[in-house]
Amino acid sequence: MQAERREPRRALRRPHSEVKIVSFDVFDTVLTRRVGNPRAAFLLVGRRAAASGLINCSANAFAKVRHAAEVRAFQNAGGLDSSVSLADIYREVAHGAHLCEADEARLVELEMQVETELLAPIEVGVERVRSARRAGKRVIFVSDMYLSSAFIEEQLRRFDIFETGDQLFVSNELQLSKATGRIWTPVLSAIGAYPSQVHHIGNDGVSDGRMASRAGLSTEVVSSYNLNRYEQSLETHHSETDGLSSAIAGASRLARLAPFTSAEQVLADVAAGVVAPFVLGNLLWTLDVAKREGLTRLFFVARDGQLLHDIAQRLAPKVGYEGELIYTYGSRQAWALASITDSHTLAVESIISVGDDLTVSLRDTLARLEVEPEAIADSLSLNGFPATTWEQPLDAANATKLRQVVLSDDFIFQHLLHQAKLSRERILSYLDSVGAITSEPIGFVDLGTGATLFNALSSILETVGQRPPRGFYFGLRSSIPDSGFGRPLTYVRSEDDRLGYLRTPGLLTMVELACTADHGSVIGYEDVDGTTKPIFAADGNDAVVDWGLPIVRKTVCRVAQELVTDSTLVGVSSVDLRPAVLDVFSLFWNSPTREEAAVWGGYPFEDGWGEQSVRHPIAERRTIRDVVHSAPHRHWWNEGSARLSGPVTRTAFQVRSSARHNAKRFRAKLRQR
Repeated sequence: MQAERREPRRALRRPHSEVKIVSFDVFDTVLTRRVGNPRAAFLLVGRRAAASGLINCSANAFAKVRHAAEVRAFQNAGGLDSSVSLADIYREVAHGAHLCEADEARLVELEMQVETELLAPIEVGVERVRSARRAGKRVIFVSDMYLSSAFIEEQLRRFDIFETGDQLFVSNELQLSKATGRIWTPVLSAIGAYPSQVHHIGNDGVSDGRMASRAGLSTEVVSSYNLNRYEQSLETHHSETDGLSSAIAGASRLARLAPFTSAEQVLADVAAGVVAPFVLGNLLWTLDVAKREGLTRLFFVARDGQLLHDIAQRLAPKVGYEGELIYTYGSRQAWALASITDSHTLAVESIISVGDDLTVSLRDTLARLEVEPEAIADSLSLNGFPATTWEQPLDAANATKLRQVVLSDDFIFQHLLHQAKLSRERILSYLDSVGAITSEPIGFVDLGTGATLFNALSSILETVGQRPPRGFYFGLRSSIPDSGFGRPLTYVRSEDDRLGYLRTPGLLTMVELACTADHGSVIGYEDVDGTTKPIFAADGNDAVVDWGLPIVRKTVCRVAQELVTDSTLVGVSSVDLRPAVLDVFSLFWNSPTREEAAVWGGYPFEDGWGEQSVRHPIAERRTIRDVVHSAPHRHWWNEGSARLSGPVTRTAFQVRSSARHNAKRFRAKLRQR
């Protein structure tokens, strides 16, 4: 029977009193659920209820029924200023689903259990509570909620937020809500304070802001505690991802709401909302396949693999993958030469690159093959490369010619095979030291699109009679030949097969810059006291570390740490996160804020081979003159540059981009005819 509504007493008012009491909203202010929208929790409750046999419908159907029952319960009780409890809501659920009282009670208990598992403290919100205490203020909590004050207080105490002497007021027990503003009259009476003596902090602009202010309280609305645009986008995919995208949204919010400076916050927001979804989606797919195929070890190759390895170590125990996770020092420069054999020469094309962004000399190019031109001087001269040309820039035509010479001139090729054998011996020693020389099935994780490292490693392992590893790649671009080792699995796309998401401009650039390492690129190996160690082009990756890599890595790791992976609550196996990942990436890449464009556009992107590489930003302010010119380099972020530029230049870039897009569509239609 509904309790009789209490008539509130008139609150005492006295202007200009000193604030003595700080009032805090509870949910999404000091505590939050590890999901995006609170309604997404109903989907998780439904998954567990279905798994336990409590319901016969789908989790999605249950979530809709549960939400509708809540709305109906408040309508039937007379509105928000009523005593609707969780039990009342499930009376509505049971009435529509024809459940017995025992099952109704079990569902109430189940939802409270899921609430307990999902709740987590908001770090910056809890710090506000502690700051108020340090300032000598009295602390109270006021919540619009159908859960009981006993349950809410238990959760606050669980995270050391509620202390003896604090007070908690809950709308369903007072039969009055913050949303209407009527709750403040009995609250002020209970604490014996004038409205002007209370400062209220919450996340809702209406309930915690406008209505509390109308009651005479000073207020502070912390809207940053709500879902940001990336988390809202993830939340829209919660149904088709079995709640996983919502769980990532919730974990993202918790990760970015750690104490950061303003510059760090821009890094953290994008790391949590854009980078983390891709990394988590990629790794959940990788670990799922590795578990199903019985791979005993997964090798994450430098430098893209460092962050992936860190996150995999956090995810593997959660999803039940029990194999070893090994970070492996390698690179195209370190492995390509060693992969060249009588039967495998494809690596020569990647080493002597015709389409290189950097203009290098013949001497620099041969150095990648560990060949000095003096050692093959006569053959070079006979083939049109006299000593006078060795220091000159190697243009595309001469690069193509050098390729042919290296492969067709027997003396040069035999010299190359000798150098490859020496390099291979060092690499095999290193691979053996990390456990990659084995008869067991293993996996190899990279974020490339050319399968260069996969083919190089497979060729190297073939020389000792070992079968190729299972490859896990970002994608495969078109015209990648099968070198006899099979093709890696791809997460985003396989262009030759026309599978996946074939058009994702900028995504690979974003992934490469976010998933880098804090050490320099690997350029080879050396023996140190009987142990083979990697040689780096530089001791550290100082430019990227100074830019903010530690904040990005810390934030993505925190998202992984907070992510709910209990399969009775969310889908973690065979869930396609790519639509959600691509949506949040598109939001960032195509419409960055000015702050995002400035911070992320200033990333010192590294291009080239080892010591010959150069660094450049991916976005800078442009002028109207630049509109007619092509992008400065292949990783250029046009939308970021446009955001940093003036309005006239920005409009000109948008017109140019639209024209190019329409031209591509027109050419595509012509090809279809």
